[in-house]
Amino acid sequence: MSAFIEIENKAGLARVTCGWKRPELSLEDVRPYWRDAHSPAIARRAGIYEYRHYPLDPPLADLFGQLSGIETHCDNSARLMWLSDVRYADQAGIDAFGATPDTAVKANILADIEMIVDKSTTYLVIGENGHTLIDRTDDPAPAGPAISPVFEVFFRQRGEEAAFRDVMRTLATNWAASPGVRRVRLNLFEVPDMEAERRAGYPVKTHPVEQQYQAWIDLVLDSTEVAKSLFGEEAGVDHGAHISTVHAYPAPAVYTFNYSGRPTLIGLRGYAALAAIRSLGAEHQKSPNLLQWMYGPFADGGPLA
Repeated sequence: MSAFIEIENKAGLARVTCGWKRPELSLEDVRPYWRDAHSPAIARRAGIYEYRHYPLDPPLADLFGQLSGIETHCDNSARLMWLSDVRYADQAGIDAFGATPDTAVKANILADIEMIVDKSTTYLVIGENGHTLIDRTDDPAPAGPAISPVFEVFFRQRGEEAAFRDVMRTLATNWAASPGVRRVRLNLFEVPDMEAERRAGYPVKTHPVEQQYQAWIDLVLDSTEVAKSLFGEEAGVDHGAHISTVHAYPAPAVYTFNYSGRPTLIGLRGYAALAAIRSLGAEHQKSPNLLQWMYGPFADGGPLA
């Protein structure tokens, strides 16, 4: 197992939030705002172990080919437009996150939800139910346009939860062993707890139950053609008996704002600054002493670019 995977799998809890924008807003405006204004503010809250944000393009109904008994089409009016994955080492981390910043500042951060979000659901992932099986990307904290095809694959269950989860674990294991697969992280969702969200002060705009998902796999491939072989009938598994829906969303970019318990360079300075630094090879702009002077204790230890 690579050191990247060991670090990532130290996260014991995750809050995975996904949804779509208010209809009157332009996606071309929402995406950079979420990346460059909202996410750096989130990155400075206490207790975060890792934070990734994924913009999502419309799902590809034919990515995996024909799937017998499984719905792969997603109506455009119900498609997800982003995914934010915030992970914590343990319950103490999630408690620290909830306690910061102070009420007035937190209200300004959460005002983004009222401004941007039409529908959004937050799913809790507990312990081994969030697990990276492989990562051959050689990039523990990606920040920018996807280099290889990245898909955020969401699943709805058919039937009983335990059997569905067993099938998902088998599927993820088989994908991780498949040629041309570079990354697999399986996430099994708890049923959303809206009362817990209200108590934490979040505006509740959750999707109807029939639009909610029960699992998500973060999948990176060498090429999209690799996906055509991923739903073979390995070990006699009847996927359609336990999975009702598979929606495969291409992620045109991945932005990592926190990694291994500290902000990355984009978590401190934003993506536009990182792009400018990369364009001129300005490595001195990443210097820990400069960043500590600019951002104080948030930059302790130096960021991971």
